[in-house]
Amino acid sequence: MLPTTVLFAIIAATVLKDSDAYLSEAAIKKTQQMLKTVCSKKHSVEEEVFTDIKKGIFPEDNNNIKCYFACNFKTMQLVNQKGSIDKKMFKDKMSMMSPPNVYKILLPVIEQCIGTDKGEELCQSSYNLIKCAHAVDPKSLEYLPL
Repeated sequence: MLPTTVLFAIIAATVLKDSDAYLSEAAIKKTQQMLKTVCSKKHSVEEEVFTDIKKGIFPEDNNNIKCYFACNFKTMQLVNQKGSIDKKMFKDKMSMMSPPNVYKILLPVIEQCIGTDKGEELCQSSYNLIKCAHAVDPKSLEYLPL
């Protein structure tokens, strides 16, 4: 069951869909922290792994970090019924929730990094998305679930 705060963030995103209101950067950070709390309970990841990833150091042999990212995307409802990260869902949700300056950073990541892993399981494709996001624009990791 989703914690109330994550559920609230999802409902808020739905309400914001038809307005010009966006989540503030502070609200984005709070949402990231809520996601981290939820998914860290399921997939324990050392804090230094997050620090390394922000520096571009990606541990290929750490399945927990891979499934941690998958948990985040599932919780954000960005995974379709086929079990893949859905580019349209991701793009739509980010366009309605993110301020224009943040969306401008995320759009190239969405376009270049989602849908490139044909047939890979969700944990690996989620990890690959984060790795690709860093390659496209390291600043994008400030707005993705880390």
